[in-house]
Amino acid sequence: MPTSDEPIRLLVVEDQLLFREGLKSLLNAHSDLTIVGEATTGAEAISLATAHLPDVILLDLNLPDIDGIEVCSRIKGLVPEVRIVILTVNKDLPHLLKAIKAGACGYLTKDTPSEMVATTVRRVHQEGSILEPVLADRLLAEFSTFSQRKEENQEVALTILSPREKEILKMVADGKPNKIIADELDISEHTVRNHISNIFQKLHVNNRTEATVIAIKKGLI
Repeated sequence: MPTSDEPIRLLVVEDQLLFREGLKSLLNAHSDLTIVGEATTGAEAISLATAHLPDVILLDLNLPDIDGIEVCSRIKGLVPEVRIVILTVNKDLPHLLKAIKAGACGYLTKDTPSEMVATTVRRVHQEGSILEPVLADRLLAEFSTFSQRKEENQEVALTILSPREKEILKMVADGKPNKIIADELDISEHTVRNHISNIFQKLHVNNRTEATVIAIKKGLI
């Protein structure tokens, strides 16, 4: 990584010549940014990323050989410290989520104002991540909607728990281990485990702690 006096080293990955040249012209106008390589395919991007170790990569999603999300994931596996900013025409949420999951720390659409690109490069390099406000808002809204849906699903799930499952859930929430539950209900530990597994599936949780939180929130204990 460069010191504060050194320019930010960039790798530009874009297969469309006109857009790539325009992007290079924009970036070259800033003395604190320098392009160390350019690629038109995913394979070239991966090779140049490992050869030049850039600070920031501007990566197009629609490459002719390898999907940009896959390229992002592979580069992050090889050069974890690199910051990757996705450049794309896609504004849909699935692409945003996939890019973030693959390791991207910035996501800009190709109609982003030119100065915003340079600003994003600087901020990503300094702070680690940035999203266009509209995309960030959509992402937060989706997570909020997801949380609300999950809560509603759990509310419904509680109504379809059998009386025995509700009884065991209360005992789980009380911190009782499987053996104690089995002894008090006069059933086998294997049966207790089966009941708990069914409870987890119905409530869409992965462990006793999450199940306990739901039991408390819904007033079961």
